[in-house]
Amino acid sequence: MTSDKIREKAEEIDRIINKYLPKEEGQALTVMKAMNYSIHVGGKRLRPMLMMETYRMFGGDTDAVIHPFMAAMEMIHTYSLCHDDLPAMDNDLMRRGKKSTHAEFGEAMGILAGDALLNYAFETAIRAFDVVPGSGESDAERLAMAMRVSRALRILAKKAGIYGMIGGQVADVEAEDKDPSEVTMDTIKYIHENKTAAMIESSMMIGAALAGASEEEVAELERAGSDVGLAFQIADDILDVTGDDATLGKPVGSDEKNGKTTYVTLVGLEQAKNDVRSLSERAVSKLERLRGSDTESGRFLKELIESLIERDR
Repeated sequence: MTSDKIREKAEEIDRIINKYLPKEEGQALTVMKAMNYSIHVGGKRLRPMLMMETYRMFGGDTDAVIHPFMAAMEMIHTYSLCHDDLPAMDNDLMRRGKKSTHAEFGEAMGILAGDALLNYAFETAIRAFDVVPGSGESDAERLAMAMRVSRALRILAKKAGIYGMIGGQVADVEAEDKDPSEVTMDTIKYIHENKTAAMIESSMMIGAALAGASEEEVAELERAGSDVGLAFQIADDILDVTGDDATLGKPVGSDEKNGKTTYVTLVGLEQAKNDVRSLSERAVSKLERLRGSDTESGRFLKELIESLIERDR
């Protein structure tokens, strides 16, 4: 996959997200600036990209129903980064080559910007209910669309909460206070499968659900997303050891600095690289069993997953 293709997709997603960001005005101006700053710092837009392409793979063609969820997903991801960077968490001053939100706006506003992005994400996702099918649609078809949106909202809420990303973050924070010898692979996998993989699973599941995929298809995408998320986080752990500040846009070695036990410290660098490859291949294999995998979006999804193996940021 060429980097140009990914960049084009990311630019398309940026245009979509920008339509849903708050106007910087009124008494809450500062937090709105901090919210928008956090989003505009950049990023791979991996999660909304996975959502969009999964939606298209299953035949989804109503932009007005998927776009609010794509924006909401990036808002939730960004809020988690705002809070991750705080002094009470990772205490990082740089994010994607720029000042982290709390470094730019102060700690209190860094907290509030994260809170605001999380709440605004659900305000945004709910706007998908505003999609009204044309006059030629039957009541049953209108109800089916509403049910798809409701299903997607349930997925989003659960995967972002205590049974998903927040649960993984809790385990991550508590693991930092333990002696490294007490942190097991089961703990590391739980952290990765929830803190990182849950929102990747959610992205693919929501895309499929909004396109009308079956329960079995959504469940298979959840399993594929779990593999993708675990591979993605292990690759992050690898980059924290092998990367450089300029390429990553943030200080490397932060895991070691914070005394964190990671996948790499438990299995070694070479085994971690092998596991990223095998997890990515397993995810692609799951996708190939689903309908739509031979469409343009299906092929792009497989290429995107495979690109995780070689990424440098």
